[in-house]
Amino acid sequence: MNEAIHAPAAPNALICPCCQQAVEGREFLADPATSTITNGAITVRFTPRGFGVAKHLIDAFPRMATKDAIYDAIFCDAIGDGPEMKIIDIYICKIRPAMAELGLVIETVWGKGWRLVEADATQANAIRDAGIHSLRGRVQRWSPQDDETLMDLIRRRMKPAQCASIMRKPYMSVERRYKRLEASLDGGAA
Repeated sequence: MNEAIHAPAAPNALICPCCQQAVEGREFLADPATSTITNGAITVRFTPRGFGVAKHLIDAFPRMATKDAIYDAIFCDAIGDGPEMKIIDIYICKIRPAMAELGLVIETVWGKGWRLVEADATQANAIRDAGIHSLRGRVQRWSPQDDETLMDLIRRRMKPAQCASIMRKPYMSVERRYKRLEASLDGGAA
């Protein structure tokens, strides 16, 4: 069963409850059977729990979704038990790049929760490629100089976590680059 999640266009636009402004957007199709979300052009597959978190954020769009609300909706069982609350942060980190592919940025509202904002292609690509936190104006771009620094650390047999700490970059971003550069070093040595 497919469920259409609407952030409708102009004629019957969604009205923001806070500022009473029309919110223009896109239509997203969520399929719980396959754990996929489609924006019309791109389909992204999620794990079942990742899908639940993503769908909860889309349902709350343009409002903020609190950590407690996401936890209660996705992770609590019938008797109220579930994993540690920190699991929400982990799932948010895991689904960020996939949501960026759909043109949505998960923006952190510090101490409260998360909300979705529509992203332009440049911002979405930066998030997907770097795997970084998505606050506007705070995108940490990966430069050629960063590649040189990381190559030097790899040659010195540093692990990804050590490299991230030394470079003061997000671990996921460094780990992704580390694997690519390490493979190119191994390929160049053969």
